[in-house]
Amino acid sequence: MMRTRAHTDSIARPVAGHALENHLEAIFLAREIKHSRGAETEHRNKPDFLFPSIEDYRDPSFAPSGLTMLAAKSTLKDRWRQVLTEAARIDHKHLLTLEPAVSEQQTEQMKAENLQLVVPGPFHHTYTRDQQNWLMDFKSFIELTRIQEARTT
Repeated sequence: MMRTRAHTDSIARPVAGHALENHLEAIFLAREIKHSRGAETEHRNKPDFLFPSIEDYRDPSFAPSGLTMLAAKSTLKDRWRQVLTEAARIDHKHLLTLEPAVSEQQTEQMKAENLQLVVPGPFHHTYTRDQQNWLMDFKSFIELTRIQEARTT
């Protein structure tokens, strides 16, 4: 019984992750936000989303300040560190999660690594006041991509 549950859980996690990515992509498409999904960067890394595109990312004349990366993980644990190497040209990365109440220790480590946690507004109340001041909500992330896209076109 335990073996079956462990097997089911190991299958459910990636399925949930892909469902989250599918939902995010549907939002980006509906809002006509230019992006690339799952494109390969350095060392065969594949960030979930690059903005505005993988072509711009690969163009050495395109300013890194105009690039954004978003990783999507329905739950974090220590897997958030995986995203740090996924797009070497981007110093400040973004990670969207649906996980409530990530520990202060983890969010401090994320800050130190220039990784901005993006959490939907309805989950913000599960975080401490200090964390809430630092969190980015999804609406603000969308605005960031729009501003950057406007600057580069």
